[in-house]
Amino acid sequence: MLEDKCRDAIRRYSMISPGGSVVVGLSGGADSCALLHFLCALRDEWELRMAAVHVNHLIRGEEAERDAAFAEAFCRNLGVDFLLYRRDVPALAKEKGIGLEQCGREVRYAVLSKEADRLGARIATAHTLSDSAETVLFHLIRGCSVSGLKGIPPVRGSIIRPLILCERADVEDYCRRAGIAYMTDSTNFSTDYARNRIRLRILPLMREMNPSVVSAIGRLAESARLDDEYLNAEAERAVKQYLEEGNPAGLFQCDQPVLSRALVRICAVRLRICPEQKHISAMMECIGRGEGSVNLPGNNVFRLRNHSVAFERILPASTSGLSYEGWETPFCPGEIITPAGQRMICQVMDKKNYHLLCKNDRNVFKNCLDYDKIMNAVFRFRREGDSFHQAGRNGSKSLKKLFNETKIPPGVRSILPILESGGCIAWIGGIGTAESFKVTGTTKRVLYINADLRDIINRGGLFQ
Repeated sequence: MLEDKCRDAIRRYSMISPGGSVVVGLSGGADSCALLHFLCALRDEWELRMAAVHVNHLIRGEEAERDAAFAEAFCRNLGVDFLLYRRDVPALAKEKGIGLEQCGREVRYAVLSKEADRLGARIATAHTLSDSAETVLFHLIRGCSVSGLKGIPPVRGSIIRPLILCERADVEDYCRRAGIAYMTDSTNFSTDYARNRIRLRILPLMREMNPSVVSAIGRLAESARLDDEYLNAEAERAVKQYLEEGNPAGLFQCDQPVLSRALVRICAVRLRICPEQKHISAMMECIGRGEGSVNLPGNNVFRLRNHSVAFERILPASTSGLSYEGWETPFCPGEIITPAGQRMICQVMDKKNYHLLCKNDRNVFKNCLDYDKIMNAVFRFRREGDSFHQAGRNGSKSLKKLFNETKIPPGVRSILPILESGGCIAWIGGIGTAESFKVTGTTKRVLYINADLRDIINRGGLFQ
């Protein structure tokens, strides 16, 4: 029964705590009505605070207005606060260049997140085990990794899915027993949508072979979720280890290709890139060859050359003329944010605090300077003719030669922050301090530039 499965899901995945607040996404369909009705049955027992949100996508005209009116009346009868939003999804989808389904989903979650933040609540959506099975098949048809077989997660951040162990038949049975009326979206029967074709055509054929196919796919999704969690945890540990050791060039040289694949995905996600399985496979081929490039979604490119990995963003033609050339800002202790978004905090300290800082973090040396040697200083970006004498190295080098030797990706070189003092480069982000500005035994005050630029260059160009 739905009641037992919902309680099991809430307990198993720690979805709701007594005294908590929940915002329910209410479409007016069977799934969301059953969810809201069930949570209302728990309301007194668990002392829950509840609200429901309905979004009219302005796609179905009078039918959509009918659903909104029904949802409001349904909440009124249950004594639940009702919030109605109208969003022109067709116009937004056209503006963003994305499909109606994707745009509608983004709009719904944006609205739900807004209300949840306002009320300090968790978001409950009415996704079922049947929905999760359809998602697995959708990803499988497109070609996916283990991650794509996870289906719909029971919990994702503040989003909970109490119906995730219930099949659609459980929902219909609950509505029948509880006397719950609900609206039916006419687009649910349109085979213009890929997910509808899976639900209306593919799953019925699969049920002929196995009547319990939805439960079987659910077990597959649960196994994939556990496997993926373990693999990602191992990959995260590897990423942290390599970044701390400053050896990203070897990051992808794993004995196990499956771990390299996870690393590629983690790096892309950190940069808010959403690669499909075909992109990940192509990147793995580049790693196998030791060179190559792959075009990624969002005008991004993965490049591998000279054992250096980089994710680079390509500016669209309309902004290709964008340049930070000529940018500079006067130096002063405190926070500095460059036009390219790097955040630097400049701290002045005595030698005692400097030694304590070095004891806790060996990497601070390259970001510390003799403060009393700083004069008429500015932060800026690279300029033609720049040269730099890095502390501990012999002689000055042009920045072009230095960047080549340190394998800084070309797309990053123009946005590395530089501290110039008295006409000389005193410090370069990600490179270090100049010989003539390094901390010595006679230094009285130390300037520490706290700038974690590993997500920008990471010495071997892992990130841009």
